[in-house]
Amino acid sequence: MPRSVERDFYIWQYLLQNNTSRNDAIAAAKLVYRINSKLDKALYIKSGLHFKKRKKDTPQKKIAYYRDLINKLHKKGDFFNAWLQLSDKDKLAVFNLAGTANRKLLNKKLDKELYQRLTKYHSINEFLFRINKEHLKNLQNISLTTPPVRGNRITYNNLLKLGFDSIKRRNDSLAAQFFKSAIWKASERFYKDKAIFWYYMTSKDGKYLKYLAKSVDFNIYKLIALDLLGLPYPHPANAPIDMSRKSPIKVDDPIAWARLKQKIFSRKTNLYQLAKKYNSKESAAYYYYILNKASKDTKQYFPLLYRELLSNYSIERQALILALARQESRFIPASVSRSFALGMMQFMPFLIRHIAKKRGEAVSYTDIFNPKRAIRFANDHLNYLNKYLHHPLFVAYAYNAGIGYTRRMLRKNLFRGNGKYEPYLSLEMVDNEQANHYGKKVLANYVIYRMLLGSPVRVSTLLKQLDKPELTDKFR
Repeated sequence: MPRSVERDFYIWQYLLQNNTSRNDAIAAAKLVYRINSKLDKALYIKSGLHFKKRKKDTPQKKIAYYRDLINKLHKKGDFFNAWLQLSDKDKLAVFNLAGTANRKLLNKKLDKELYQRLTKYHSINEFLFRINKEHLKNLQNISLTTPPVRGNRITYNNLLKLGFDSIKRRNDSLAAQFFKSAIWKASERFYKDKAIFWYYMTSKDGKYLKYLAKSVDFNIYKLIALDLLGLPYPHPANAPIDMSRKSPIKVDDPIAWARLKQKIFSRKTNLYQLAKKYNSKESAAYYYYILNKASKDTKQYFPLLYRELLSNYSIERQALILALARQESRFIPASVSRSFALGMMQFMPFLIRHIAKKRGEAVSYTDIFNPKRAIRFANDHLNYLNKYLHHPLFVAYAYNAGIGYTRRMLRKNLFRGNGKYEPYLSLEMVDNEQANHYGKKVLANYVIYRMLLGSPVRVSTLLKQLDKPELTDKFR
């Protein structure tokens, strides 16, 4: 088996077996590719051992040098002014290594020009983390009132945070500058479009809205831009399926999928030729996945797969299952995540056990790699979530982060309909970052699938419902 999370899943299964000896468990553990809590717990039960944590290489000489420098600064009597005499690079290094008590001594008003120079070093990001975590008000104030300069090394996430903090301080023009700087630092198109959207919202520069509407990524920000411009939603990329061909892969085999991924991510592979091999009804998910990678995400596919398994459900339920499956696994039946979420719908093992018990079925974890069972279990889980949540966005939050988290989040001061930038600002303030992005992506998928299934809905219509609990949830 290739080194992969898929193999790790089988190692975990092996560690759980009653007849696996201590020595065999230790030997199997040496083969693990990505350590997770389930593997660690299983190994400990068998052997009394934990996986060794990988320590970061710490430049001890560098730390010793700066600690010695900190001591020298104290001996000069005025720690803050002595710190100001250092080079900009050393200022940041000393600040980040100084400890909480020393950082309090440095929590004084800085010259804006000095702060702007500091932002040209990557360690400014640890500086920003420290001043926010330790509530160093004077330094927080300078970071929130100083526009970003050309060549700054502030990360995308920090620029977005500074932008949203500026909105809260009602300084839209400064917020716009932070968002504009973030556009060029986005790691992928979704994040770039997020920064473009917020730059438009705070600057009202119409050319950026038009640019956003032409995005190749069918994300929520593109859809909102199309709504604001009064334009129709374009249809995503299409690639016909050859219904006469047989699948070259056992679609419910995680190891077969692991081997295929090795080919997909090899620089030697011609992805368009590889895709052709998987152009069959049974292996359609693999076909579209490879085509998407071949286009480097410039072509977005929203395949209508497993229609015969979904046909008895309402259009809304079909669209939601398709939206979730596309986001969870790109429809790959044998998908395994690093935390051992399994199958096309990415069920955690505890949820598989729970749903199987409620259905009165004897189900092994590997059974969930069957698309028919995955969809049936997803429908059961959505029936449960729909007892409390009636909006696809809130259902997506619960599917990803749990219904308990979603209940707590909705009872905070979010999605109340108040404020200049609502409901968009509430979308960004969901504090679970993974659920935050996941919900937006599933909602966009849902809107596209509603269109493809012949029951279109505009994303703006759905967003306008978020402050109306009678339409969305039973928690408020």
